[in-house]
Amino acid sequence: MRKLFSILFISFGGMQINCAQQDSIMFDRIYHESFYNGQAYDNLRYLTKEIGHRIAGSKKADQAVVWSKGLMEGLGLDKVYLQNVEVPYWDRGPKEKAHIVETGEPLNVLALGGSVATPINGLEAEVIEIELLSDLRKYGEQVRGKIVFINKPWDESMVETGVAYGLNAGQRSRGPGEAAKLGAVAFLFRSLSSSAIDDYPHTGGTRYIDGVDRIPAIAISAVSANRLSERLKENPKAKVYLEQHAAWKDNVPTHNVIGEWIGSEFPEKIITIGGHIDSWDVGEGAHDNGTGTMGTLDALRTLKALGYKPRHTIRLVFYMNEENGVHGSMAYGRYAKDKNEQLIAGIESDAGGFAPRGFDIKASASQVEWMQKHWKPLFEQKFWVSRFLSGSPGVDSGVWGEHFPNTTMFNFRPDPHRYFDLHHTDKDVFEAVDRRELQSGVAAIASLLYLVDQQIDELHKK
Repeated sequence: MRKLFSILFISFGGMQINCAQQDSIMFDRIYHESFYNGQAYDNLRYLTKEIGHRIAGSKKADQAVVWSKGLMEGLGLDKVYLQNVEVPYWDRGPKEKAHIVETGEPLNVLALGGSVATPINGLEAEVIEIELLSDLRKYGEQVRGKIVFINKPWDESMVETGVAYGLNAGQRSRGPGEAAKLGAVAFLFRSLSSSAIDDYPHTGGTRYIDGVDRIPAIAISAVSANRLSERLKENPKAKVYLEQHAAWKDNVPTHNVIGEWIGSEFPEKIITIGGHIDSWDVGEGAHDNGTGTMGTLDALRTLKALGYKPRHTIRLVFYMNEENGVHGSMAYGRYAKDKNEQLIAGIESDAGGFAPRGFDIKASASQVEWMQKHWKPLFEQKFWVSRFLSGSPGVDSGVWGEHFPNTTMFNFRPDPHRYFDLHHTDKDVFEAVDRRELQSGVAAIASLLYLVDQQIDELHKK
């Protein structure tokens, strides 16, 4: 069994070098290949500009499935196939409308994913503004017939913007149901983004409570939220007009896209890598999650271009419908469990295509410590990738991983500062992605995949 810092020496390119040096040389080759010959950026251009946004169940999502299957086939993987998934299809309908009734000032809004429509001619009502959903109950009957407006800016002091997002996201998902319990007619939610202010609303998933009336659920941009808040200070009885026409359609058959690169030593042991191919229906789904799918595919291409032969089977999965129900990852987990597969590791990319910072890891404390000691130095000394911390495996990996609790999982973490300025908005377009940052992330993922394939068995002894 090879070890990272083995005292044994091996032949590499005519030289006698130790295994640590071999890994360092391999990293250099991976980064050179990714920067000079990487294809993630060009593939992303096609995905975003020729196909565009691709909400699960839509024709664009189906186009992305067919096209990405062709990409995997062109890569020369040993198997490429589609895995059946059935998803609910939510259609936004015509563009939303909103304004302050008394002044006529427009408000920029987007229906939250899964929302029901307003009446066909819209609705008009007074507004109750609160910061925390937990404060809503104290208003009691005052809520009835009103629009509940959650106006909670996130905590700008947090460097980890994903934490700031997470602290508010529960208010978005639970809010419509809680407001409806008290008789509200609509739910208006301040968009989850940095208050580095712009007028772009951010969509995202929400849900309702069985047995409780469903009310329209709508996100409002930070600028428009501030404008509305100021008007409510001037006139607490101010009314807002809302109109949107979203609706759930019938369930739609679609697919996960899967490619397999069969291992030379342990073909029955599988490393799953990938991200979700769907996106919300605004912008172009560039950072979320075009960079994740095109990046992980290019990580495999990079290793293949270097003549690498994997020890374990590497399975590339593009999951369908992470945004609106995680049906793709649920299906993947069920199929793998039913087939009694050995999923020994997972790598997910779903946090954008900014400069790589490292990985969150779902593993034992001793395994994380071992990786910090042996793997982290290879990344941080030359490539500025230093995050190797216990953390979330990622949404899709976390879902299928419920069937495989002992699987070691890695969640790719790019720089977090700008991601939520674009997340789930019209600004998430190809032009917001930098090629060098994206290809640097490809190299980091390919380097991790190489280490996992080479040393996962050694790691599992820790």
